[in-house]
Amino acid sequence: MIKKIATQMENMKYITRIVIKGVSGYGPADEAYNDKVTITPTSISYEYKPLYESELNPSRKWSYKTNSPIFRMMYDKVAGMLPAIIERGIQEFCTDIGGIEYTITYSDKTKFKEIYWGPRDYFEELFVAIKRMVPETEYTPVVLLTSEDFDDEEDEE
Repeated sequence: MIKKIATQMENMKYITRIVIKGVSGYGPADEAYNDKVTITPTSISYEYKPLYESELNPSRKWSYKTNSPIFRMMYDKVAGMLPAIIERGIQEFCTDIGGIEYTITYSDKTKFKEIYWGPRDYFEELFVAIKRMVPETEYTPVVLLTSEDFDDEEDEE
């Protein structure tokens, strides 16, 4: 029995890397961008590339590596949320917003890749969990921003 359980555990695949890419949607070219968040059990990194770099829209890049068990716990929470996102099968198609591309790499090196064409709010619970992993000294990755982030700014006025 123990040997059977050990064999099943060896055959279970787990998520080793999560990449979430975003792109700007319809709008002025000087505000257009691509960005990417990459998360592993021990790291998070971000890259923001504007179509036209300027003082108001600079490129940004950072990475954070850790062996913290708290970070690992947060990663496991995010990885545990992904199957429900994938299985949700969002069929919405919006032409005025950019797509959100998920690339999930598993321990057996297989990958899942899908682009969702819908508002970021569809993924709010997941994005809130990932935002907690972002170092406080860094800007929140654009791909993770939801209407909640913008509602706070309006409330302050």
